Amino acid sequence: MPSLKGSCLCGQVTIEVHGEIECAIHCHCSMCRKAHGAQFASFGVVRSENIVIRSSGTIRKYRSSPTATRTFCECCGSNIEWIDHEGEFNRGRVSFSLGLLDTECVIKSELHFCVPNDR
Repeated sequence: MPSLKGSCLCGQVTIEVHGEIECAIHCHCSMCRKAHGAQFASFGVVRSENIVIRSSGTIRKYRSSPTATRTFCECCGSNIEWIDHEGEFNRGRVSFSLGLLDTECVIKSELHFCVPNDR
């Protein structure tokens, strides 16, 4: 499988994904909505050995809950990762913002979390 490439809005952070994106997670929780400024946040889940994230020192971390940290570019504010410290997505995997990708891709599996009852 060819590698997927992407970057943050200002280009200070770049990513390369080698191998398959296991699934897309679309989270509708209030924290993800606020962090992404949208109705939900979309993350790709990959094995940690299949992603390379490069930065010129602009990645910052925010501990948004006792179990999760979010990373973002301090220059442009683009979301980079959602790091789960205790749940199923911390076991050898990385959840990265799908909006970073510049390369088109097809993701076979999608999951929606925290969807309000009225949607």
